[in-house]
Amino acid sequence: MDTAATPRSTKKIVFEVLKYTLFSALTVYLVWAFVRSVDWQKVSQALKQANYWWVGLSMLVGWLAILVRAQRWRIIIEPLNYRPSLKNTYDAVMLTYLANFALPRLGEVVRCGALRKTEKIPFDSLLGTVVLERVFDLFCLLIIVVSVIFLRMETFGAFMYDKIWQPLIEKTNGSISTWLLMVAAAGFVGLILIIVFRKKIMKIGWAQKIVKLFSGLADGLKAGFRLKKKNQFLVYTSLIWVLYFLQSFTIMKAMPDTNGLLMSDALFLMVVGALGWVMPVQGGMGAFHYMISLALIGVYSIDAGTANAFAIISHESQAVVMIFFGFISLIAITLKFKVQSSTHTTLNLKP
Repeated sequence: MDTAATPRSTKKIVFEVLKYTLFSALTVYLVWAFVRSVDWQKVSQALKQANYWWVGLSMLVGWLAILVRAQRWRIIIEPLNYRPSLKNTYDAVMLTYLANFALPRLGEVVRCGALRKTEKIPFDSLLGTVVLERVFDLFCLLIIVVSVIFLRMETFGAFMYDKIWQPLIEKTNGSISTWLLMVAAAGFVGLILIIVFRKKIMKIGWAQKIVKLFSGLADGLKAGFRLKKKNQFLVYTSLIWVLYFLQSFTIMKAMPDTNGLLMSDALFLMVVGALGWVMPVQGGMGAFHYMISLALIGVYSIDAGTANAFAIISHESQAVVMIFFGFISLIAITLKFKVQSSTHTTLNLKP
């Protein structure tokens, strides 16, 4: 028995438990903060007035965005000299959203693990393609945020500054820039130390594993810059964001008090919702509801009950899509694993 591995395993388990507890506590707090301010009688009345044909259309659009995202990931993976099937790639991407309801950012690891099993692609390289994908998506989101702010500076710009940026500065006592500089300085010093003592560091087991991981990440990132289908990548990326916009527009049409808002308002609500989804909480719960409600009340002076109902129907309709189809993909991948395992066992038993 390898007793040396036990302390490391214990530390890893403790770290995972602490991480899960922290994110869960944050999620519970945000949900509680949202729920305690809700007038459920008004919310119930607003939900009864909703047009659920529009809600269903929004759910369909949300699912299509996930399908397009899977196809785009296939294009990013191709330079690694692998051509995963759309079915396996879609199932892996679908697991991303399902896993993120358990633990934020867990989905990125889960989908790489799933595709590694079904398509035999190195995990580290897949993780590199995911990093590239997320960096590009973040870049696109920043461009859209800036565009929305300048589109209607007097309303959208004021909201972003007064309700998001200013509170962030106040909560950090204006020291956010100082923290960023400290992190950058620490990273620079760490890099210098690694370069100076690289020979000694490379003799350590965990350091070798980290180097291997970053090597795989580098392969995945380099693959992204060697895209053979750059035009298709840009088309699919544009289509993803168009579908996100349509998802916001259709859900906006579902509520009587938001039905008359403009397309630019749908774009604004898409951005606010996206900021809520990317918060480090399970499935954006609480954060999404808070930000959407805040935007509707603060920018459009919509009744709090209606704003809360809009936030609930927006988030929960997409959550149903992610969880329902996520479980279907989980079952499909699990069955595929069992078939592969039984086939491998049968081959090994043959004389």
